[in-house]
Amino acid sequence: MHKLFLKVILVLLALFITSCSNKEESSAGVTSATSQIKFTLTTTKGKKINIEKYDIMILSKELEGKVVLINFWAPWCAPCVKEMPVFVDLQNKYKDDFIILGILFDKKSSKKEILDFIKKHKINFPIAIGDENFNIAKAFEDVQMVPESYLYGKDGVFIEKFIGEVNQDRLEKYIKKSMNN
Repeated sequence: MHKLFLKVILVLLALFITSCSNKEESSAGVTSATSQIKFTLTTTKGKKINIEKYDIMILSKELEGKVVLINFWAPWCAPCVKEMPVFVDLQNKYKDDFIILGILFDKKSSKKEILDFIKKHKINFPIAIGDENFNIAKAFEDVQMVPESYLYGKDGVFIEKFIGEVNQDRLEKYIKKSMNN
C-alpha cells in the first residue's frame, strides 16, 4: 500500500515539476470551448494567423500543408525555456514540412521582453502574443499549465498532446510519420 501511495505522489510531483502554472491568466477573459471555434492570432511581427479549431482538427490557410505543433509557453517557465533549442532545431531541420506556432501564455512580460527572449534563444518560428491567446488556450482543453503542446498532421488532424517538456526524439518520430502520410 505504501509503494502505491509513493508512486502516486511521485507521478504528481513529476507533473508539477515539468509544468508551470499561471492560474490567474488562464481564466482571464476566456469563453468555453465548442465544436468549432475561430481565432485570429497576432505574431510578434504583426502577422495574422487565422485558425479554426474543431474537436479533433485545426484548419489554417497560413499553416496549410504542414505538420503543426501548437506550443503554449511562457518565458518564466523553466521547462518552456529548456525545450526552445529543440524547437529551433526541428524547425530548421523540417522547415518545408513543419511549423511551430508558439502561443505566449503570459500577460506580465512586455513586448520588448518577449522580443529580447526570441532573439536570445534564436527562435525561428512565429510567436503569437495578445489577449486572444487565452481564448485559444481555453479551446485547447483549457490549458492551465505550460508547456503544453498539440501536434497536428498535414491534413490538420490531431496526432498527439504533450504535457510538460517535449521529448525531441518522440516529436521527431511523429513529424516524420506525418510527413510520409
